[in-house]
Amino acid sequence: MTDQKKNQETPSSDLVTLYSETIEKFLERLPERSRAIVKARFGMDGGKAKTLEEIGSYYSITRERVRQVICSALEQLKKALLHEEQFSLIPRSVEQALSKKHGIMVLDELVKALSKGNKKEKGAILAFLEALPNVLSEKLSDDHEKVYFLKDFSLDAWQEMKDGAKNILTDMKETLSGEELYKEFTKKYGKKFSYEHFINFMIVSKDIKQNVFGRWGLATWSDIKPRGTREKAYLVLKTGGKPLHFRDIAKLIDEHGLHQKKRQSHPQTVHNELIKDKRFVLVGRGIYALSEWGYKKGTVKEVISEILKDAKEPLTREEILERVLSIRQVKKSTIIINLNTFFERVAKNTYTLKKK
Repeated sequence: MTDQKKNQETPSSDLVTLYSETIEKFLERLPERSRAIVKARFGMDGGKAKTLEEIGSYYSITRERVRQVICSALEQLKKALLHEEQFSLIPRSVEQALSKKHGIMVLDELVKALSKGNKKEKGAILAFLEALPNVLSEKLSDDHEKVYFLKDFSLDAWQEMKDGAKNILTDMKETLSGEELYKEFTKKYGKKFSYEHFINFMIVSKDIKQNVFGRWGLATWSDIKPRGTREKAYLVLKTGGKPLHFRDIAKLIDEHGLHQKKRQSHPQTVHNELIKDKRFVLVGRGIYALSEWGYKKGTVKEVISEILKDAKEPLTREEILERVLSIRQVKKSTIIINLNTFFERVAKNTYTLKKK
């Protein structure tokens, strides 16, 4: 590889202070107070970015004056990025990151990709993003998060894709995996994007989100953003597809980050919430299933009675065992004891309801 080609590439991952080191070179050109104001505004000292009001109060100047100082500094930075070789790596690295995501990224994801986890880099990156000549931004809206995109990027094309995906989810009324949603999109609208392109566009959306299990849906759906214990337990059971003990449900809620940070779900609270909700059925000792799976509430005796009523004819012991076990988690011996105690045997191992 030639030296010229090396110079044209973005820096390797071990040069993690590229942005903070480069911004320091630029800030040396500014008066001391202007330098401090810019650092405070973008949180370059590792702290939280300050508001215009906070900075103005500290320096006893107006909010408008603070804004003017920052705008002047960013104009100078933009010229440096355009015309000075020592700053040329910055626009290339940002544009390369955006290109990898097909031209658009949510602010937080872009900062994470560029900083590689180095908190010191964040403030410098935020300042550079405001000054790059070939990178534009859009504030948070009803359609998307705060985003940055390449100058030649088409927001209309993004909007078309997002609206199409939203229509599909609204019509289907259920969450879909990325592959399922992409398949439905290409079936309805044609293969306008690759799968990777489609997903990168989806990530930017505000009203379409992916849940912790990797399924996409409308941001307002409880399957995407469950709020209470019952919604979280419902999502865990629905995704798992099988009955679980309430202690395991509580554990999975925490493991998947559905509970508030630094707090743990209390198993007894989960038990107390589920037992009051018709969507859940207690099918064994502490074991819950979803009623939509066909599981029935009630004692084993009541479940057997319901099965025989629906059958409208005597059933063999094996048939009754199979049907009870498909909707309740209980020992076979318990079912047999109930059969022999509360039901009439009309033939060898064949039972019906007792006549009143």
